[in-house]
Amino acid sequence: MSGAAYPPRASPDPAPDGTAGTTAGPGGGSEALPTRARLRAMRAYRHALRVPPVPRDFRADIEGMRAIAVIAVMLWHAGVTLLPGGFVGVDVFFVVSGFLMTALLLEEARARGRVDLGRFYARRARRLLPAALTALVGTALLTLAFIPRTRWGEIGGDLVASAAYLVNWRLADRSVDYLDLERAPTPVQHYWSLAVEEQFYILWPILLLLVLLVAHGRARVFTTWVWALTAVLLLGSLGLSWWWTQAHPSQAYFVTFTRVHELMLGAVVALGAAAWPRLPRLVAAAVGWLGLGMIVAAFFVIDLATPFPGTWALLPTGGTALVILAGAAAGGWGPERLLRARPLQWVGRISYSLYLWHWPFVAAAASLAGVGTGGPDALPVSWGLVAVLVSVVPAWLSFRYVEEPVRVRGRVLARHVPPGVVTQRGLRLGLNCSLAGVLLGMTVVALGPTSLTPGTVAWRTPQVVDDVRAPVGAGTLPEAGGGAAGRQGALASAVLGAAGWGGDGDGDGGAATTDAEATATAAPVQPEIPDELPTLAVPLEQVADDRPVMEPEGCFVGIAGSDPGVCRAGDPDGEVTIALNGDSHAGMWITALDEIGRDRGWRIVSLTKSSCPPAPGVEVERPGQRGGTYDQCTAYQAGVDERLAELDPDVVLLSSAAYDVPPDELAAAMARRVDSLREAGAVVGMVRDVPRVPFDMPECLLDNPGEASNCAFPREEGLVRSGVGQDELAALRPGMPVLEFNDAVCPGPVCSPVLGGVVVWRDSNHLSATYVRSLRDLVEEQVTPLVEASRLPEPARTVLLEGTRLGRSSSSTPRR
Repeated sequence: MSGAAYPPRASPDPAPDGTAGTTAGPGGGSEALPTRARLRAMRAYRHALRVPPVPRDFRADIEGMRAIAVIAVMLWHAGVTLLPGGFVGVDVFFVVSGFLMTALLLEEARARGRVDLGRFYARRARRLLPAALTALVGTALLTLAFIPRTRWGEIGGDLVASAAYLVNWRLADRSVDYLDLERAPTPVQHYWSLAVEEQFYILWPILLLLVLLVAHGRARVFTTWVWALTAVLLLGSLGLSWWWTQAHPSQAYFVTFTRVHELMLGAVVALGAAAWPRLPRLVAAAVGWLGLGMIVAAFFVIDLATPFPGTWALLPTGGTALVILAGAAAGGWGPERLLRARPLQWVGRISYSLYLWHWPFVAAAASLAGVGTGGPDALPVSWGLVAVLVSVVPAWLSFRYVEEPVRVRGRVLARHVPPGVVTQRGLRLGLNCSLAGVLLGMTVVALGPTSLTPGTVAWRTPQVVDDVRAPVGAGTLPEAGGGAAGRQGALASAVLGAAGWGGDGDGDGGAATTDAEATATAAPVQPEIPDELPTLAVPLEQVADDRPVMEPEGCFVGIAGSDPGVCRAGDPDGEVTIALNGDSHAGMWITALDEIGRDRGWRIVSLTKSSCPPAPGVEVERPGQRGGTYDQCTAYQAGVDERLAELDPDVVLLSSAAYDVPPDELAAAMARRVDSLREAGAVVGMVRDVPRVPFDMPECLLDNPGEASNCAFPREEGLVRSGVGQDELAALRPGMPVLEFNDAVCPGPVCSPVLGGVVVWRDSNHLSATYVRSLRDLVEEQVTPLVEASRLPEPARTVLLEGTRLGRSSSSTPRR
């Protein structure tokens, strides 16, 4: 992703007699003068390794491969499904970088007998950091202009990590799923690969320098040790990549250890560079075309269902290595004939700037389109293509006026000032760029609303609700009606007034509701939706982080994963086991069940995967996949039944969000899951999905200070966008209990953004963890009959649960 198509020569080779040249003496004869440059050259010659030089001619094939790689990445980020594996273009860059940097270091070791770390780092700083800082500045401006304020704090932290080239570890720590196109992405997420390369640039020269010290100028010893070190790093990283990809796929994509083998493949090609030109031309050409074919095949064969990087990364990286090693010997018969095309050479020349600039525009387009915040499920391809095309303009400007001038300036300085001065200036430039990037990120953090980390919010939320149970959240709502839904007694008018709801204008906070009146009420009470928000239990700026805590870490399966993980809550030693199964809409109820389980001695487990309904055998469509099919979900569901059998739950609660799948087909598949669980002896219930917000709720409230009513929305419209197939499932399995909480989530025909001092939704479709926790008593009342039924034998259980509707909805309108 960086470096020229071949590194420039480290220094002129010394003359065969050990001199760097001669100067005419006073008598006109050729007499060597004891200049400082000559002495340095003599020392370099005495200590230089007697190994063949690495060819350093310009490589048009490498430039062309860069072009193909960056085009593939850009098209994939734009959402073009024709290239389901376009993201592997990054792996092509890794091999090229490993080759170029190793070639440069080996040549310096050969010519000078040493590796000048300061000089090497200074050259990398001049080549990479000014352009990277320019892109960070542009990204910050795009963030402030187009991305919601609720995300500025997180993005500012990402900018800091990107400037320090540690963002890949930050993303791995958050277990960010790089392949999840439905999440609102951070606009500097692509800097993870630059961070991996920079970490390689720091460590690899140091390792080679240590080998040089051991070799003491002995070429055979140096060569042997370098080959051994390269093999250990390559094989060790490859094995670790395979294991990590199986165990923690979201983390494996980002961590440096799983990517080192790709860089070391390039090092292998550099170490054998003296042998490759001796390959027969036909053999070299065949090898080159095979390598190019492997790269292109990877774009089509690999997709989001492929465990990656793992061993699958060998397809694009091995192909890249073959193209590089074949280039010199294949000549015009090899893939260079294709790769040297002028358009590819132009794109390859500015590929670094293109990579830096395209993703921030895609992220801004995703924010404008409302991806993940009530808009489309994924960025429309037309939007993505426009975004990457627009990004070509700032990319070219950055290359023309930043990247190229700084690189040329470095060469000019090298001809006019001492090498030490050039190194100092390069290092100072790099340090200043990094510090400026850190300051830029801190500025974005300061401009954004104050926000706690997700862990801090999750820690403080239970105390808020437990210590101030009333009037908080659903605990402030009056009884909505009789039957099982009427678990809450009428609250005093003063409580409602304190929560900011109701009120007849005379300060009594709303008319008091008696038990008789509440029981007679045929529909939920519509709370008044004031424009001025009351004091919130969780500050508005922190609501986006008000999400359930899933333990152990990584148990919730992201987009790339397919191995069913088990999240655990409640009483770990409980005699009753309650399982949640479905997507994140099922998992969000763990917050209430955790407290209930600890109080009642119930063990709570959750088997949930992002964007994956509990419908075995159904193919869910997702962008970016080959054929658009979400294969990870299909594979995950195939393993869930076995995992549920191992857990042997007494009660299983199914729930899921809306999917672009025919409702009847989805319901039939979920019915198969219900039947298999019933046959295993479990009581199965369905949790009715909650209304979906047509926008991001916290961001709407932030954008409408003093006008919170602008963030209300019709209940029926929200229900239409939720829980596809649930009504059909209830019709297919009439004896299955249905748990209904929507009268407490959205009491009345219009859904309020805030109830009882708690923001109800933390985004466009998930309830905040605090509001779910405030539903604890209602959840307990509706789950308890299922637990009691699980202790009964058949047919008494069936009689008890036949047609049971544990909650009540004021709407009977089908969602689809």
